[in-house]
Amino acid sequence: MLRNDLVSFQKEKEEFKPEGGKKSDELMGTVASEREKLQAGFRELQQFLREQESILLAQLDEAHGELAERRGEYVGRVSARQSLLDTLVVEIEKKCEQPDIEFLMDIDSTLNSCETAKAPIPEPVSSELQRRVCSLSETSELVLGAMAEFKADLLSKTDRERAKVTLDPETANPYLVLSSNGKTLRLGEVHQNLPDTPKRFTGSPSVLGSQGFRAGRHYWELEVGDGDSWAVGVAVESVQRKQPFALATGGIWALRRGWDRQYTALTVPPTPLVPEEEPRRIRVHLDYEAGEVTFYNAENMTQIFQFKAAFAEKVFPYFWLWSEGSCIQLCA
Repeated sequence: MLRNDLVSFQKEKEEFKPEGGKKSDELMGTVASEREKLQAGFRELQQFLREQESILLAQLDEAHGELAERRGEYVGRVSARQSLLDTLVVEIEKKCEQPDIEFLMDIDSTLNSCETAKAPIPEPVSSELQRRVCSLSETSELVLGAMAEFKADLLSKTDRERAKVTLDPETANPYLVLSSNGKTLRLGEVHQNLPDTPKRFTGSPSVLGSQGFRAGRHYWELEVGDGDSWAVGVAVESVQRKQPFALATGGIWALRRGWDRQYTALTVPPTPLVPEEEPRRIRVHLDYEAGEVTFYNAENMTQIFQFKAAFAEKVFPYFWLWSEGSCIQLCA
């Protein structure tokens, strides 16, 4: 046996050419190259933004300086007019009391002063300057809008795990009221006359998301405000829909806040939770292959709870609501 192993090992030694190091070197080279390209791209973008900022700020500063100069001239004219009016009132009152001959003496000067006092004071802002300020304001709004769109577009293209979740009206319990855009969920006062299809929840005030997942990592965020009697998480496609059931009977992995304002993870049995801060905005993260459903306080990304599961079918975002004063709103 040893001789056979020796022959085998000698042959393996001669042919031993591991490729793992080469692959690692290639990947490290790729990472270094991408890092360099990103740095160069961001430097170029930052330089462009600084140049545009300098141009726009210089134009605004120039307009501000001209406005300040015109305002100073206007304030000076107003002050001069006020002083002239005070002087004229006294002078005319005095003139009107003089004898005729004395009244007519130097009357031209008084009349000229009166004409000067009647002349309109020029506006502090010319129409051309006003148009220039309006144009600069419009340009500023366009730039800010373009920057906001750029940031949103960049985040949406690079954050590939974020799922665009909407509520599926075909699964909604008749007591649940969905907004027209499928983003907001409330409990209605009356039972709606909706078709009782196989997809619709009638045994519990539940609704699923329109999009399900069979693989990958995905997350979505929602706002729950200060309400109670809600639960959010994920559910398998085969979850019980027609019969009354407890949330923790299986097929659902959810975080719940009860009418007593206490939080529980819907394990079997339920696990009481005491978050450091009451979450108003919650992130639900699904890792299908790893079998993980994780809940975070989206405002500070503190983990609230993590379920371990083994998914064998399609999984959907899940929502449960049983309080008229509560509302669940999916975040854009």
